[in-house]
Amino acid sequence: MTAKNTAVLVPCRINVDALWDNACIHDIGSKTIIISSPMSLKTGKYLQIRRGTLTIIGRVTWVRSGRVGVATQDPVDVHALINEARLLHRPTETGTGDRRHHARSAQAARSTPPRSPAEQAERSRRIASLLQYAAITLATGGGAYMLASQLYLVLTVPFSHISTALGG
Repeated sequence: MTAKNTAVLVPCRINVDALWDNACIHDIGSKTIIISSPMSLKTGKYLQIRRGTLTIIGRVTWVRSGRVGVATQDPVDVHALINEARLLHRPTETGTGDRRHHARSAQAARSTPPRSPAEQAERSRRIASLLQYAAITLATGGGAYMLASQLYLVLTVPFSHISTALGG
């Protein structure tokens, strides 16, 4: 490792031949990266390294002792890579051979962006208020129905006596 390389421990995702897997970046140079991955990689293979929204394209130059040396296409910004946050959702891609991909991307396009905790709490409060109003309305309506039916039964007997007394 030269003085220009930076030793790090940054989790990432790699894509080789349209197969994604987890990996870890151990060392970053200006145009080199050393990673480890459970995926078996061969010298000369091209791969895509993703960390958050950053994408790095590179070619495997060597494989030794569970580590893989990658020559990158462009210079790598060490600080940007280290400080990049992980994505909450998978990035969308086109042209993959996965049949499920189209359904997922269509669903992702229809879904709303993630809400902040305050927005989620406010939405939950509105839904709870609406459900509470509906429950009270149904209970009141049910009680009114039961009262009316009991009143009908109670008044049916006296009104039938009055009706027969009046000759009707």
